[in-house]
Amino acid sequence: MRSLLLVAAVLAVGGCRTATAGQGVHPSAPPEPPPRARGSGALHLLITTDEHGWLQPLVDEERKETQGGVLALFDRLSRVEGYAPGPDALARGYLLLSTGDMWTGPYESTLLEGAPMVAAMNRMGYSAAAVGNHDFDFGVQKLGKNGAAARYPLLAANLVEVATGELPAWARPFTIVEAGGVAIGVVGLTNVDTPVTSDPRHLTGLSFLPYAETLDAWIPRARAAGAQEIVVLIHDELALADQLLPVLRKHRVRAASFGHHHQAGARIDDAGTAALDDDVAVCNAGAYLRSYCVIELTLEAGALTKRSAAVKQVRGTVGAPLPSADAALAAIVADAEKHAERIGGEVLVESKRPLRRGPRGELGQLVVDSWLAALPWTQVAITNAGGIRQDLAAGPVRVRDVASVLPFNNFLLVVELTGAELKQALANEESVVAGVRYRFKDADGMRRVTSLAFIDGKPIADGDTVRVVINDFMYRGGDRYTFASWDEEPEETAIDWREPVLRRLRALGQQGKVLEQTVDERARPE
Repeated sequence: MRSLLLVAAVLAVGGCRTATAGQGVHPSAPPEPPPRARGSGALHLLITTDEHGWLQPLVDEERKETQGGVLALFDRLSRVEGYAPGPDALARGYLLLSTGDMWTGPYESTLLEGAPMVAAMNRMGYSAAAVGNHDFDFGVQKLGKNGAAARYPLLAANLVEVATGELPAWARPFTIVEAGGVAIGVVGLTNVDTPVTSDPRHLTGLSFLPYAETLDAWIPRARAAGAQEIVVLIHDELALADQLLPVLRKHRVRAASFGHHHQAGARIDDAGTAALDDDVAVCNAGAYLRSYCVIELTLEAGALTKRSAAVKQVRGTVGAPLPSADAALAAIVADAEKHAERIGGEVLVESKRPLRRGPRGELGQLVVDSWLAALPWTQVAITNAGGIRQDLAAGPVRVRDVASVLPFNNFLLVVELTGAELKQALANEESVVAGVRYRFKDADGMRRVTSLAFIDGKPIADGDTVRVVINDFMYRGGDRYTFASWDEEPEETAIDWREPVLRRLRALGQQGKVLEQTVDERARPE
């Protein structure tokens, strides 16, 4: 059994100390040290989450506005927050952290399996990052390689190998960072729903443990290793904060950062008391580096005397130079862009209008329409809306744009379903469908399909057999689909799920046509 005895050693960058962890993921925790003078100082926690490889900003031509991107974020952190990577910033109490989902997204990061994002975060001086569910997208081996290249530890205290009961070699439960004269223990948790929100192929032999149980096990160990104050990074939605506040407050956690649901927010929970020392700052920085959290904590002799939490936007004007653009970071972005353009720069077609993702957007319908056209022996196509990762802008559509919209390495399967099973699949609110129209009714938090017919109006009875094309992520149980229980021997097409979309768009362009996809009503409420 591989030991997780990690001695408290100084990391090569950022003044971090690796956590001391005993053998086994949940060893009996030492008693929590009694409250003691933990030092005085002002701490500035700068937090991002769900970066998803957005090295470049989103450009809103209509508003003449840019949103996010590593260069704009770093410029803002430098000018507005007074941050700079290195020992001086740590001495002044600055700590840059990520709550996970770092690299799958736009083509320039996905193509190189996150390597440019790792380099960018190294340059920006991140001190630690929680592991997100989409950080598994390129497989555990690549996750380990990205972790080895990162100068910041990847934290996943609640992740264990079933065979050993211990954390994988590339993950740590916590790290300790000296900032502002205070030893800060940063504990990271990966998403417990990762087995249904990431490709199950990459999760064999791994188990994801409950959050509260994990915090009870590891926070005392972080304190025993020298942490004076505790910050927790949880790759899950901010709505969970209320459930976890009792355990956070029990362990005197000063701040907890959330992510995953891409909904920004920040607040101070004061427990309904006038005292400040039991307050917990919670935040979700929002996605794609278009915003970030700032949590300010002032400590005096170990007691919290001031605190604030806010989400700040990263926006600029199209074409406007960045006042403090970083040359080394710009070189990382430029190199990734060069690789992306060389491989994915082919223009397929012009899109007349922007196409939106989401269960009722034009983009999802374009995808499933393309699948159905490419596999004419099938009758229905379904994809999960969450697999479509970004909108498609109006104008030239390149190969790289399609890869950014569909960044995962999935392929198409054909399953045979009864009409009743097809209704169950369509009751999943993630479903985007082609080939049928249906009516549904929502009640008690559940969706029920009440009527179902092919596009030509022919009804589909519960006992009918229907051939349905889906992606393999859905077949393996992703987003809680249960196709595998309905058809144990699906037809494996070996067709990459992007290929029919690329083929359709390329054909339109070669015919001198433009893409004019509009949304039509395929699902209607009762």
